[in-house]
Amino acid sequence: MRSAQILLSQCRLLLVLVPTVLLLNSLGEDVIFHPQGEFDSFEITIPEKLSFRGEVQGVVIPVSYLLRLKGKKHVLHLWPKRLLLPRHLRVFSFTEHGELLEDHPYIPKDCNYMGSVEESLDSKATISTCMGGLRGVFNIDAKHYQIEPLKASPSFEHVVYLLKKEQFGNQVCGLSDDEIEWQMAPYENKARLRDYPGSYKHPKYLELILLFDHGRYSFVNNNLSQVIHDGIILTAIMDTYFQDVRMRIHLKALEVWTDFNKIRLGHPALADVLGRFVIYKKSILNARLSSDWAHLYLQRKYNDALAWSFGKVCSLEYAGSVSTLLDANILAPATWSAHELGHAVGMLHDEQYCQCRGRLNCIMGSGRSGFSNCSYISFFKHISSGATCLNNIPGIRYVFKRCGNKIVEDNEECDCGSTEECQKDRCCQSNCKLQPGANCSTGLCCHGCRFRPSGYMCRQEENECDLAEYCDGNSSSCPNDVYKQDGTPCKYKGRCIRKGCRSRYMQCQSIFGPDAVEAPSECYDAVNLIGDQFGNCEITGIRNFKKCESANSICGRLQCINVKTIPDLPEHTTIISTHLGVENLMCWGTGYHLSMKPMGIPDLGMINDGTSCGEDRVCFNKNCVNSSVLQFDCLPEKCNTRGVCNNRKNCHCMYGWAPPFCEEVGYGGSIDSGPPGLFRGEIPRSIRIVSIIMFRLFLLILSAVFVFFRQEIGNYLKSKQEKMPPSKAETEQEESKTKTGEEASKAKTEQEASKAKTGQEASKAKTGQEASKAKTGQEASKAKTGQEASKAKTESKGPKAKSVKKEKK
Repeated sequence: MRSAQILLSQCRLLLVLVPTVLLLNSLGEDVIFHPQGEFDSFEITIPEKLSFRGEVQGVVIPVSYLLRLKGKKHVLHLWPKRLLLPRHLRVFSFTEHGELLEDHPYIPKDCNYMGSVEESLDSKATISTCMGGLRGVFNIDAKHYQIEPLKASPSFEHVVYLLKKEQFGNQVCGLSDDEIEWQMAPYENKARLRDYPGSYKHPKYLELILLFDHGRYSFVNNNLSQVIHDGIILTAIMDTYFQDVRMRIHLKALEVWTDFNKIRLGHPALADVLGRFVIYKKSILNARLSSDWAHLYLQRKYNDALAWSFGKVCSLEYAGSVSTLLDANILAPATWSAHELGHAVGMLHDEQYCQCRGRLNCIMGSGRSGFSNCSYISFFKHISSGATCLNNIPGIRYVFKRCGNKIVEDNEECDCGSTEECQKDRCCQSNCKLQPGANCSTGLCCHGCRFRPSGYMCRQEENECDLAEYCDGNSSSCPNDVYKQDGTPCKYKGRCIRKGCRSRYMQCQSIFGPDAVEAPSECYDAVNLIGDQFGNCEITGIRNFKKCESANSICGRLQCINVKTIPDLPEHTTIISTHLGVENLMCWGTGYHLSMKPMGIPDLGMINDGTSCGEDRVCFNKNCVNSSVLQFDCLPEKCNTRGVCNNRKNCHCMYGWAPPFCEEVGYGGSIDSGPPGLFRGEIPRSIRIVSIIMFRLFLLILSAVFVFFRQEIGNYLKSKQEKMPPSKAETEQEESKTKTGEEASKAKTEQEASKAKTGQEASKAKTGQEASKAKTGQEASKAKTGQEASKAKTESKGPKAKSVKKEKK
């Protein structure tokens, strides 16, 4: 009897196990989705389509499904998401040997939806049908569900999981409030300059790149298509969240590390992984394609947090976010990444008074009920201070080509914008055609609707490592910018690298003033072998630094001596001085860490690539290597010692010689720069300045010489003139002068003789007068005497004397 009961029990167990095994078999790989981890329970349902999707005059009709859950019927209304994916989604993967692959997988059009559950308060749904069936998330009242199709099911069966309530606390985000405010400081200062409430009037668009580590690829049994679909649905959930603040998320590309992880992920702290990821993004990912933001999903746990971010959107520097993706639950990881993306667009952590739809568990807290009122305010405040990359509509170059958008496109000669703007434009008409007689409307070589003449300098050289460009007379465009080839020597034993002269001497002076000079090697060894923010050869994370090897210490952080004053440097920049007692040296430098990058603070103390570190050696990637790494091959003979090589390895000739090899007489330039001209606008500014200075200096020296040697010059010219025989004309002139002089002398002599004669006559007359006067006096005297005698006689004779007197009278 007992054996019969045992047999019956075994049969009953078999009857229970067989359907279970069949169910598991029908699930296939979905066995990993069984209720565990983040799922409370699950049930099987068959969605019933209530409407069809079709095109009616270009309008997509929404689609609805009937779901039976817990014995109740629920209607799910959906409509397509637009702008979620590009026309051709770029997917990057790697071969087993590490070679990069790029693919553009086929994705059906309009297979991603958002919607809601009918008669459910604040319900939202994000569903994808790109791989067949319904996959996504939705909520009914306060309960959240995830739906997946059962693989190989002949009857359109789906499994619906009930997700656990969020119980993450403060473990989700690794950023502290102080760190967030510190990163936000420069943006808040700008925001005060502008009225930010107007920012919500226009939608924003964020172009996102998602990356998945090798662990996630292995978790789905090396199924690349599954990872791609994970990326699409995760982005779609984030897009649904951010539509509340009028921002769309556009998945620009995916990268899956199918061979091995590209950065080290084994460290127990997620913050250190973030530091390595943002370096990978800046140095490798940005070179491949640009984006507004990049996020990395990791198939592993960390001690400090589930997600972490650094920096702000629209930054080409160190910025990005990371989060964990541990199992089949897609809502929680999408919410965590939305949380970090919220920080990237200026959102702060929610405080006690912050609410979303009457609830406290909002995305920027520790929940998934949407963004709070606090998040709205901080978001609009941030985007009003900049974040201009969010204004770019993804795919606009394919969708909105038209005359009047100020972009010269196919079959357009110009584009002046609106009708009102075109009325003010002298060169372009509102139909995007040039005005009659006009050659151009815009460009560095366009002036007054006409091409500038050949040889006009359209771009001056910026420094000694740059080269000028000239118009060709047949185009409105200035030739592409060219500069001296990397490795060309420049002043202070420097080398030209990417249009800049790299020299320790110049770098020290630019930071610490004109008295500062480069420090000896002892300073570099003392500082850069430590491995902190003041001395290192690489920043490996937010708080991690790599110390230099002894041979490369001179390529670490810059060290200077002879610093007289503390300079005025950008805010948050730290200066350090290190005293070496034995050498009696005071070494000066600056500190830098990764958190300063998103604030726009430049790294003044970084040794630039191409800086000399010894005889025929230069710093490159913080290592002192042979200068051959610069691939400088421009020998003086190539340009006949009359020019230099540009970055395209062509000769740029000095003024007076013609390209391509500076052999013939010409006006300088290269085959890349355009033809230099004759007039003043052509001559490089440096040459013009030097010429003017030299000319003025010559005049000054000439004036000084003339003043100083004026007497000597006069005597020299006089003696020279005396020694020279007179010419015939001069002789005749001299004879004429002599004759004239003689005549004048004779006339003068005659005049003097006449004057003398006249004087003699006058003297004689005077003498005669005097003699006459004397005679008269004598006569008068005699007369008086006679009168006296006559009187006496008259007195004696009477009348006779009287008669004599009358006669005399």
